[in-house]
Amino acid sequence: MEHSISTEANSAENAVAFPPVDIVVVAHNPDEWFGDVLNSFAIQDYPDFNVVVLTTGEESQMRNFVHEYMPQAQIRAVEPDHGYGRNLNSVFALDTNSAFFLFCHHDVALAPDALRLMVEESLRSNAGVVGPKIVNWDRPDELLDIGYSVDKLGFLVSRIEPGELDQEQHDSVSDVFMVSSTVALVRSDLFQALSGFDEEIGMVGEDLDLCWKAHLAGARVLNVPLALARHREEKGKYRTDGEEEKYRERHRLRVVLSSYGLLHSLAILPQAFFLSIIRAFGSLLVGDLARVRVLLGSWAWNLLRPRSLLARRKRVKAVRRLPDGEIRSLQSQGFAILKSFFKDQTNAQNRASGMVQDRFKRFIEAMREGPSRASAVFIGLSTLVFFFGSRHLITRKVPVVGELVPFDLSIGECFSLWFSNWWASGIGNESTNPTALGITGLLGVFSFGSMGLLRLILTLGMLPIGVAGVWCFLKPFNSPWIRVAGASIYFASPVPYSALRSGSWSALILYGTLPWLLVYLSQAGRLSPFGPVGGPRGRNVLPSNWLREASGLGILIGFMIAFVPFAGIEILVIVSAIFIGSLLSGWPSGTFRLVSVLSLGAIIAVALNLPWLIDSVVFDPSWKWFVGTRPTSSISGGLSDFLRLESHSAGKSIFGWGFLAMAIVPLLLAKGERWAWAIRSWVMYLVGVSVLWIDKNELFDMPLPRPEILLAPASLGLAVAGAMGVGALQRDLQTYRFGWRQLVPVSALVAFALVVLPVFGNSFSGDWGMPNDELNQVLGLQENEMDYNGRVLWVGHDDLLAASGESFGEGLTLSVTADLESSFLDRWDSGQDVGEPLLEEVMNLAINGGTAKLGRLLAPFGVSDIVLVSRSSPLPSKGQIETIPSSVESALGRQLDLIRIEASPGIVRYKNVSAIPVAAILPNGQTVGRTLRSFASDPSPDSGIEAPSYGSPISSFEGFVEDSSEIFLAAPFGSSWELSVDGVEVKQQVALEWGMGFDPNISGDFKLSHQTPSGHKTVISLQALLWILILLGYLRLSVGAERPML
Repeated sequence: MEHSISTEANSAENAVAFPPVDIVVVAHNPDEWFGDVLNSFAIQDYPDFNVVVLTTGEESQMRNFVHEYMPQAQIRAVEPDHGYGRNLNSVFALDTNSAFFLFCHHDVALAPDALRLMVEESLRSNAGVVGPKIVNWDRPDELLDIGYSVDKLGFLVSRIEPGELDQEQHDSVSDVFMVSSTVALVRSDLFQALSGFDEEIGMVGEDLDLCWKAHLAGARVLNVPLALARHREEKGKYRTDGEEEKYRERHRLRVVLSSYGLLHSLAILPQAFFLSIIRAFGSLLVGDLARVRVLLGSWAWNLLRPRSLLARRKRVKAVRRLPDGEIRSLQSQGFAILKSFFKDQTNAQNRASGMVQDRFKRFIEAMREGPSRASAVFIGLSTLVFFFGSRHLITRKVPVVGELVPFDLSIGECFSLWFSNWWASGIGNESTNPTALGITGLLGVFSFGSMGLLRLILTLGMLPIGVAGVWCFLKPFNSPWIRVAGASIYFASPVPYSALRSGSWSALILYGTLPWLLVYLSQAGRLSPFGPVGGPRGRNVLPSNWLREASGLGILIGFMIAFVPFAGIEILVIVSAIFIGSLLSGWPSGTFRLVSVLSLGAIIAVALNLPWLIDSVVFDPSWKWFVGTRPTSSISGGLSDFLRLESHSAGKSIFGWGFLAMAIVPLLLAKGERWAWAIRSWVMYLVGVSVLWIDKNELFDMPLPRPEILLAPASLGLAVAGAMGVGALQRDLQTYRFGWRQLVPVSALVAFALVVLPVFGNSFSGDWGMPNDELNQVLGLQENEMDYNGRVLWVGHDDLLAASGESFGEGLTLSVTADLESSFLDRWDSGQDVGEPLLEEVMNLAINGGTAKLGRLLAPFGVSDIVLVSRSSPLPSKGQIETIPSSVESALGRQLDLIRIEASPGIVRYKNVSAIPVAAILPNGQTVGRTLRSFASDPSPDSGIEAPSYGSPISSFEGFVEDSSEIFLAAPFGSSWELSVDGVEVKQQVALEWGMGFDPNISGDFKLSHQTPSGHKTVISLQALLWILILLGYLRLSVGAERPML
């Protein structure tokens, strides 16, 4: 039957009463129900309208189908990839004088009077955008849409409940913030003024964009519930391929970023960012990495398009008639997404509408349904135990112990030092500063300048970060029990808690990053279940992309090396374990691709650290740079302790044997990829334990790092092996005949209890056994109470000292810091400089009885204090004890210019009464051109006058100097320090064989400051740019990656 549109000439009165309307619909295929849609247009009781069908399919096929129902309808071809909103903007190319556009989805049927009722209400209320009541196609008594409210962050708040029945309870015309683009009547002049839909949005969220702009332009947005439309809710490609939520988040954020003015943006955007972080963390708790990628990727997608964003803000500004304050009054108050979290979710419907309630319903259901209850229990219980066990560390602070130095630099100071070529710690050195300073500054930006919060994340936060890494590594195995087992074992490992107690920041960083390294390596090798090599591919695994994987590895390895140089050795251990384990298990290892991707990643990592690595390794190669000066004789544990992942003697406790028992299970039962990963993880475990045992027995004459560092890969290996054991119990046990293997589950359950019970017990301390007292408290108090004006020479075991240094005597380390309190800069080794051998020579001279004036010999190094440390923390706190040889204390006690001060039992301070300031004004001839020996033997030494200092973190000095005086700087001779007296530059000279002296020969005001060469700043700027490019490139590759849904 043929339907037609009325084309009779209307009278002038009729033209005013019924202004012309263009019904515009985007259609994909001439589906059978599309005929019903066209028929609903044809029977409208509105006298003056035209129909335009925009087809993304075959134009001729669509024309033949449409003309069977509406011969005079226009058919236009549009691009299928442009999206709904951009295709609707094609109306600008139409030769039309219509007063309204009615935009419709291709699966909507209008009631006969729907168009007339919407036009009438628009004219009566002077509305710019009007929407109807939308009901279910097959069940017209079920409401789908009557318009939306929107909160300040663009989250939709439906005015109806899912599945709510239509009982005429919403049949009054209402102002709403948004009507769906499913059916929307828009005044053509308004649509033209708003420049139509945002073409960057394309599909999903285009209606929010249009309605927000309409409000800004001063137009009303109405819902007319007497106008009725039935909707089939057909699933387009963007819904069936899991992309709808990604588009919704991206486009919602785009609207928020570009619709507020500057002042409101400064208030709103930080809230939006924090909420995204909170939602990402919630998704991480349920192991939904795809959601985490969507939430964080939406920010990356928008921020990587600054020109488009600025252009949209400019267009919005051009149409703005209402201030943001009035827009906020039209919106829902508060945070809709948080309100909905606490809203009663009793409806069992699971419609993927993308609204706030539905998203949180899916979150809750993901926690509750089926076997994932195990995940919910683990997440809830482990979170509770972690926060309960860390309560004092969170509410107070993580104590300064060993390497756990304070973050006492601001963001600006971190970047200033990074760009400088002067190493401000110790006695100073002309060298490239660690890349970690720049990374810390960047991370400080993301922590909004709270360096205390950043320190908490990079120390205590490494525990949940590492556990989350194990969880993500095990997710492709498609079993919540495997994830829970592996994460539980890793969480219960003694390694991170021992690292906290001993102050091993390096071990904590490795604990947090090694699981993520294993994830990237598995993806690089496409090892099953991360790829098809050696078995089936798991679900929700990103498709292979060598550039994304290489850049991800490069960033991660670059971060690890920047903070823990020994991480490079541990990475080789993990990679070797994969190869050897694959060989032993008889499974492929994806060698060629893994080596190729890893090589490119290593090149990127080296490039990201290049200036620092060149100075530290190429120009001064040293094993000490990797491991420090730790002696092997300090390891107290034995093989049985190492097998239980204990770094020190733990007595005869049986609890630690549970780790080994859990790891044995897959060796008895596992098959397939579980068997392969069990063998690989066992190799990791055995390598870590073996190296520690070799170190303990001094089979190699070379120092190695702390036991916790060596046990970090072993801890990861046991966690993965234990998880594979649970997987074998779940999937492989049933393939064996009844026999002794059926007793394994009971044994495994007992072993699991032995693993997790100690963690519950240790949590009651509230600080995981960390000391309550710290060296900084004791010595910092003395610094405030006594005259202190120089550097500190520390003598003690390497584990007890925050600063790196040089080996000295039997098992001791000499290190120099700028203050009595340790600082962030002390964490890194400055490399070899000319002063360190001289310091060691001077100390040996005193120990061997060669001098009674050690203080005078140390004065040229700016050392005003010597501190002997034999405890990691002062009494009454427990801590590691490493006795100082009596010969050292006796030698210091014989010195005539050292005054002994008992700071605390196990911590002794010697005040140097012969000290001279770091920057001193001295009589001519005191330092310039003299040797250390002649300076020390001076019968009438002059301590000089301290030059006033200013600035931080690299001090400058200024004051007045007489022509009969010289200026001495206790720092290695170099070209980057400049002295000027009344504007006249003074040439520097070598003083006391190593330092810097200036002999101005004129009186006047002087200024002594450090000047970083412009070439060095350029190199660091290029390094910073490289970091930014690699990070942005990785984000772009990750955001654009499509995760297959199998």
